[in-house]
Amino acid sequence: MDFKNTLYTSMRFDFLYVGRYNFQKGWVYPESYIPYCMVRLIEKGRGLFIIDGEEFEVTEGQVVYIPQGCRLFCETSSEDFQFISIRFRLRAQLDASDFLADYYHIKRVTDTGGDELISTYFCQVISFAREGGPSKVFRIRGNLELIIAWLCEHGGNDETCLDDEGQSEAFSAEEVVRRAELVSSRTQDPRINALTEYILAHLDEDLSCSQLAAMVGLSESSLRRLFKKHTGKSPVDYITESRLTVAARRLLVSNEHIAQIAYSVGIGDANYFSRLFRENFGVSPQEYRRSAE
Repeated sequence: MDFKNTLYTSMRFDFLYVGRYNFQKGWVYPESYIPYCMVRLIEKGRGLFIIDGEEFEVTEGQVVYIPQGCRLFCETSSEDFQFISIRFRLRAQLDASDFLADYYHIKRVTDTGGDELISTYFCQVISFAREGGPSKVFRIRGNLELIIAWLCEHGGNDETCLDDEGQSEAFSAEEVVRRAELVSSRTQDPRINALTEYILAHLDEDLSCSQLAAMVGLSESSLRRLFKKHTGKSPVDYITESRLTVAARRLLVSNEHIAQIAYSVGIGDANYFSRLFRENFGVSPQEYRRSAE
């Protein structure tokens, strides 16, 4: 079995937001829960990052990886502190508390060593995020994956990470085999592929299992079974997660009212949307939006 391919196909990176930030001495980001992953390229100055209680003095020419679900505190240590920050969500069918660090050994802080490639990847994400056109999403995603690949190459030893003889506390060889076989058993059914594409294009509509099942000539029970096998989620859970991921992106990049965003992704009740959002991201939509300030 090709473990590298199986692990790769089990993951999906959902880009949320990118920005270049410049802060003067005295800037403080109070300790907060972070409901997404971040990678930050330090371009100028020095700062202190505290990630889940662990302190890191960061400086120009370093990349910081901040895992989803951690608590983060930041402050400047120099007169001028500048970095590029990319926010994304990692969806992996191989469950782990911090999959990129636990299995791929990506470090919290990595020195670039003057490698211009990694700076180029970050700058490309910013550049493409400002552009329009149908290729934008693929260019952003491609450069984000190149950043993750670069961090992986500069983290733990590749043979240790991906050889089934290399075990860690989080992933024994037996557990990796079990999870990899589970993922590889999910055959690609064109009917489910068509439905997932339809769902993503019609999130603002009322989507029901009966409607989706009728579209591809399946009973509702067969649809739920195949959908679970193919995506790892029920149709309802897949629709909900997709709606919230799109809403999260719009919260960061637009000034629309929260109720308008909820309605645009097919959730007409703003209070219900807020409850769902908190259950999924750990913070309210208002708190999530303020995190971009």
